[in-house]
Formats: sequence, structure tokens, C-alpha cells
Amino acid sequence: HIRLSLEEKNNQEQGSCVTWRQYQADAREQWARHVKDTDGWLYAIQTLRNAMTAQSFLASTVLSLLTLITGKVWDILRSASNMWERRLLIVQLLTISATMLFSANQFLQGVRLMTHAGFMFPVKNDTKVDNIMRKTESCQWLGLRSMYISLAPIAWVVGGGRAFFSSSVALILFFRQIDKKPEGLGYEEFQASYI
Repeated sequence: HIRLSLEEKNNQEQGSCVTWRQYQADAREQWARHVKDTDGWLYAIQTLRNAMTAQSFLASTVLSLLTLITGKVWDILRSASNMWERRLLIVQLLTISATMLFSANQFLQGVRLMTHAGFMFPVKNDTKVDNIMRKTESCQWLGLRSMYISLAPIAWVVGGGRAFFSSSVALILFFRQIDKKPEGLGYEEFQASYI
């Protein structure tokens, strides 16, 4: 994640888009400008409603899964006789809980920001709404990323150290795959249309 942040900062200074996250954030910001320029309030409300529903669904799904996982780990924890095994399970549960709660929180923060944007569209003509829409992308990105990262500690509980290592390597490969420049979407033309 540090590598991605540094890469994005470096490319931002050069004026080029490199990652899907930047592409999505730019698209949301430009969408907000388009809505203001065309007075497309109905379109904006429908789009925001759909995005808020999607992020609320993701937050509730993460919390529901956390509830199920906590119940299962709690049963295992109660039946564990070894003190070290109990401590390991507590650490595993805390790791899962931290990543999943952070994920749900980010999804809900995105919904909160979109609610603010919906009320600000008709009355604000400056760039505040554009910036809020960019922040909603960051919230969604962090929520998804944390949700994916929670797979490693879940694998640790289910399959032990080897499964944790395997899932960690798989996540690194997965993130390297998705953290690159979007190809074939005409991003350069998309950027040029709003300059």
C-alpha cells in the first residue's frame, strides 16, 4: 500500500494517471462537474442513490460476515484448552475484526460523504462537491482493500500459518494486478475533455 501511495504521488506530480483508484477518483470528480454544468440533478440523485445503496450493502455484508466469523471463532475459543491456543485465537479474531470493521467504516463514510454531496449539489458552485466525490472514491477503495486484506487473517484461522502465507502472497499478486493503469478506456481523451 505504501508502494502504491508513493507511485500515485510521483505520477501525480508528473501529471499522469497510473492506477484504477486515480481513474475512478478523477471520474467521480468530473462527474460532479458535469452534473453542475448541465443541471442534471435527477441524474445525480439517482446515481448517488445507487452508489450509496451499493456501499451500504458492502458495509452490511462485511458486518454480517464478521458476526458469523466471530461466533465460529468464539465457539472454538471456548473449547480450546491450551492457553497459547486461546491467545492465538484472540489475536486472530482481533486481526479479522480490525480489518473488517475498518472496511465497514470506510464504506459507511463514503455513504455519509455522498449524502452531503447530494445536499450540496444545488447550492454550491465551487469545487467542494467535486472534492467530496473524490473522497468517496478513497473511502470505497479503502473499504474494498480492507475487505480483501481480511481474507489473510481468515485464512490463518481456517488453515493455519501456511494458508495465511499463501493467501498473503495471493493478495500481493492480486493487488499488483489491480493497482495499475487502466487500459483501453480512453483515459487520456477522458481527461482532455475536462481540461
